[in-house]
Amino acid sequence: MSKANHCPCGTKKNYSVCCEPIHNNHELAITPELLMRSRYSAHVKQLIQYIIDTYHPSCHAEEFRDGIEESIELDWRKLKVVSSYLSETSDNEGFVSFKATYSENGQLHQLKEHSRFLKENRKWYYVNGEIE
Repeated sequence: MSKANHCPCGTKKNYSVCCEPIHNNHELAITPELLMRSRYSAHVKQLIQYIIDTYHPSCHAEEFRDGIEESIELDWRKLKVVSSYLSETSDNEGFVSFKATYSENGQLHQLKEHSRFLKENRKWYYVNGEIE
C-alpha cells in the first residue's frame, strides 16, 4: 500500500477501511477516539458537512460554518492521540487528548486539545475541548 492511500488519521491503515466508512456512516465511529480520528481526517479531506454533523446538536455547529470552513483550509499534517478513555461515571461520555500538527503561512503549529464527546442515539458527538 502506498503512503498516499494511508488514512490521514495516522493509523497506517488504508483510508478506504479506516475513516472513509465512518465518513459515510457516522454511526460506525463506535468510540470517541474513532470519531475524533474521523473528524481529523475530515479536516484533511475538507469534508465540512461531516465535521458539522458530528458536533453535538447542542453546539449548533451550522451557525459556525464559516469558522469551521476556515479550519479545514489549514494544511493538516499529522495527528497523534495522547489518550482516550470513557468517563468513570457514564459510558455515554468520553475524552480524547491529541496533538494535531498543521502548517499555516509556511509555519508549523501544533494544536493540543483535550476533547469531550457524548453518545446519543448510538452516535458519538464532539461537544467541546480545552486547548492545552
